[in-house]
Parts: sequence; C-alpha cells; structure tokens
Amino acid sequence: MTVTLRSSWDKGIRDFLSGEGRAGRLIVLITVGLALILLAGMIPSVRAEQPSGEEERLKQVLESMDGVGECVVMLTYESDGGVYAAAVLCEGAESVSVRQGVISVITSLYGIGSNRVEICPLSSDTK
Repeated sequence: MTVTLRSSWDKGIRDFLSGEGRAGRLIVLITVGLALILLAGMIPSVRAEQPSGEEERLKQVLESMDGVGECVVMLTYESDGGVYAAAVLCEGAESVSVRQGVISVITSLYGIGSNRVEICPLSSDTK
C-alpha cells in the first residue's frame, strides 16, 4: 500500500511539474514556499528556559510586596530571550488588590500584556 501511494504521489508531482505551464507552476510553488518561510519567522517561538536566574529575581521582588507571601514563579521566553508569559503562585493571591499589584509589576518589568500573566493562590501542599 505504501509503495502504491508513494508511486502515485511521485507521479502526481512529476505530472504537475511537466507539460504546459510548467514554469508558472514552479513559480507558484516557490512563492508559496517563500510565503510559508516568512510566516514561520513571524510566529514567536516560546521556550521555557531560565536565563540567569530571572525567575528568582522576580520571586524576590514579588515576595517583598505588601500582601504577597511565599511565591513560585515561572517565566516563558521568546526565541530572542524576551519574556513571553509569566505564571505566579503566591500566598495572598486570593486578594484582588494583590493580584492586580503582581500583574502590574510583571507587565511593567517585562513589557508584556496582562493577558500573558496568570496569578493563582499558592497551594498549602507546596509550602
């Protein structure tokens, strides 16, 4: 079955690229390929690596805030090293004003939208 599918696929490609209008079809294929490459470059790739203890630094800042207790911080990064998103689990996150303060600090420090910041209460099992 695989051989038959591959043979018909190969034949289809050969038929598409041969005959009348071959140059036009090649140009279309090349244009589509280049467009896909350009679009792929516009999509931010996200990685979950931690450069130089940034999570620890943010944790220290947040734990210094009024109303915020112990924290667990996770940052994700774009391929260029910029922060893409943040998740914070902290004591005090039950309070709306604490959550707003934490979000404000993170969005100001990293220049990301609040839609990329999630604040949740720290589980008592984590302590």
